[in-house]
Amino acid sequence: MIIDAHAHVNPDPLGCGDDHDATVAFLLKNLDAARIDKAVLLPVAADVPYVKRTDNRFIAECCRDYPDRFIGFASVNPFEHSDAAAHFEEEVGKYGLKGLKLVPRFQGFSAADPRIAPLVEKAAELGLPVAIDCMLWKSTPLKDQLPFNIDVLCKRVPEAKVIMCHAGGFRFLDALAVAVANDNVYLDTSVSLRFFDGTPFEDQFIFVLKQIGAHRVIYGSDHPQTPAKTCFEESKAILAKHEFSEEDTRKIFGETLLSILPGGGTG
Repeated sequence: MIIDAHAHVNPDPLGCGDDHDATVAFLLKNLDAARIDKAVLLPVAADVPYVKRTDNRFIAECCRDYPDRFIGFASVNPFEHSDAAAHFEEEVGKYGLKGLKLVPRFQGFSAADPRIAPLVEKAAELGLPVAIDCMLWKSTPLKDQLPFNIDVLCKRVPEAKVIMCHAGGFRFLDALAVAVANDNVYLDTSVSLRFFDGTPFEDQFIFVLKQIGAHRVIYGSDHPQTPAKTCFEESKAILAKHEFSEEDTRKIFGETLLSILPGGGTG
């Protein structure tokens, strides 16, 4: 099974920026064209200039309408609720969502903030993975966005299964250090795999993926920033160029993610 583990949709067609088509129809068109079986829908509980908030209810509706194509995560801003952990548990129970998405750069916090731990503890208690954005954005202090903050969180909640989205972005070597130091950390290739291809950092980024091992690497596109079909085809070519084995590519394109989803992504 092939899974795109990092995709976005929004009820507003321009909800992911004026240059991108955030409709469900466009995502499905891409999945069909690339023969991708499923996509993980990652909402963002924040409003920033080029990304509009996506409610968990909308994600749940997409999963209800296309249960064989979508896996939905919930997004919660830890500081918008008096008890974010209880709110997250309620949303998951109400909508049947399969993970938690946190975006420090948009939601304005550091993963090292101790107030984040109860929310992540709740996800771990429910057996749900936590996807944490690791890309940098200029409007939030850079120190609050760095991968080493996730190491602090992992030390507080060692039972959590944490997906570092974008594999640390510009700080991918730091992401490797965090993954080496914490056995339950996984790296999501979205944006970074294609971004570093053909640059002086290409071999270093591939080194990170091979060092951590395909059993802890998860493929994602960040659709619609890069359409799912385009990203999948280019990512396959990059992995083939660097001689990833057939077994490794199976893990990266689906098996690793399924291994950390509740019920293997079903139910």
